[in-house]
Amino acid sequence: MNSGKAAQLLSRQRHDYANHIQVIKGYMELGMPERALEYVDSVVQELARESYLFHATPPEIAVKLYEMLLWARDRGIRLRFGLLECEHSVGVMLSQGLADIYQVLQDLKVPADEEEFEVRLDLMETNNQTNIRLSGPGESGPVIREIVMAR
Repeated sequence: MNSGKAAQLLSRQRHDYANHIQVIKGYMELGMPERALEYVDSVVQELARESYLFHATPPEIAVKLYEMLLWARDRGIRLRFGLLECEHSVGVMLSQGLADIYQVLQDLKVPADEEEFEVRLDLMETNNQTNIRLSGPGESGPVIREIVMAR
């Protein structure tokens, strides 16, 4: 990752943390400590999910998936990571897999009336291929998209 990209990610992270602090401060000023505590708990859960991402994948993939998580969040998509097996798939993930995931996410129809739209992403390796599964709610039931890549 180049220094410009690193600075951009750090700036985004700083911005998000400043927003969290402002929300907590607002609840406290309004005399709503229970709401502040609920909010802190939700932020702690979010950080734990992000920590899992960085511990479960090689660094090159973790950073790219984190960027994707932020990209999805900006579009009202709550991206959740399930099984993340990609130890032997770094090359194919960087060359094609991530682009395919972005395309599937772009094609999703996020309902305008929903504040957050949750999509689960799983990466699974077999002997000679990597399977990517994206699952989330659809208009008439759950929607699953699978991407299969040879390694």
